[in-house]
Amino acid sequence: MKTEKLTMKATLPADNVSNARNYSGEKETVSTYVVVGKRGGELASIVEARFYMGRSSNSSTVYCALWVNGASYCSGKGTAGGYGYHKESAALQSAITSAGIVLHGSNYSTWGDKKPDFKKVAHIGGCGCDSMRTALKAIARAAGATGKLLIV
Repeated sequence: MKTEKLTMKATLPADNVSNARNYSGEKETVSTYVVVGKRGGELASIVEARFYMGRSSNSSTVYCALWVNGASYCSGKGTAGGYGYHKESAALQSAITSAGIVLHGSNYSTWGDKKPDFKKVAHIGGCGCDSMRTALKAIARAAGATGKLLIV
């Protein structure tokens, strides 16, 4: 089995952070990412990111709620508005920051022949879905997930 090439690492906050907000009662869910991995030998949902938008037809703000359940717990919320960039990844970056999580390495899952610089802070805002998946997997690993990770 081919192992995944690690291009990003995450650092979780030392203390539990609880900043997430469930917008489901007031906004429409537009997408959800759930990272499933092994925790304590059992399959579990380690990281969940939900994305919402307003119900108005001219709504442009994307809202994100992020929950991390692993060796420690943290959650955050974020928003991104405007036009001309990938708002879901910007809202996720905002939620990551709100949760007290710091990303390091490459913003993308491919790095070519070079090794990523894990001393460099990574910001995925506006970078797209591939960066979101890379960040969510890095967060799951930092939360103690073992084995192959599945994003559903």
